[in-house]
Amino acid sequence: MINNPSENSNIDDLINQIKHKKSNQKKQSMDTSNHQPNSTDNLLEKFKSDLKQQKEKSQQQNVDNNQPQVHEDLQQFKQQRQQQNIKGNQPEISENLQQFKQQQKEKSQQHNLERNKPEINENLHQFKKQFQHKQEEQRETITHQNQEEIRYTEQRKQRQQKLLIRQAEQWLKSLDEYSDEGLWFEEFSHSYPSRLDAAIKYLAVLNASS
Repeated sequence: MINNPSENSNIDDLINQIKHKKSNQKKQSMDTSNHQPNSTDNLLEKFKSDLKQQKEKSQQQNVDNNQPQVHEDLQQFKQQRQQQNIKGNQPEISENLQQFKQQQKEKSQQHNLERNKPEINENLHQFKKQFQHKQEEQRETITHQNQEEIRYTEQRKQRQQKLLIRQAEQWLKSLDEYSDEGLWFEEFSHSYPSRLDAAIKYLAVLNASS
């Protein structure tokens, strides 16, 4: 059998066209695969997304579960801070409290003083009158006592003087004018108005020295 050259050429052309078409289809298929994700990538992305959501949900759940404990710890911390501040400020608080009490006491005293001022003035006036009256009584008492003492002293002097006069009269009666004492007294009596006055003076000196 003899092949016809023209027929062989047509067959070659047909084969080349088929190859070219297959090549184009393959190329298009590759381009399409490059632009569209395959099912494996989609599954991987979905798994990552689900895992992330579960993780976030677990974290939120832990936060919600620990919320009471966190709140309690926060309250305890606040109380501790407050106690520390109170202890640290205790001297200042005590001093301020003492100052406040002192101020209130002074205000109360001042208020009472102003409220009772008329009564205080009246009492002061009464006290002053009583004091003056008492002083006057004391002066009168002292004056009376002094007068009594003076009168008593004068009376005592008068009694002593009378006693000396009697003693002097008795002494003069018993005196021997010619004895040494009599002669001395005679000269001594010249300095006095009378012998009785001289005898009174002489006996007073003797009584004082004995």
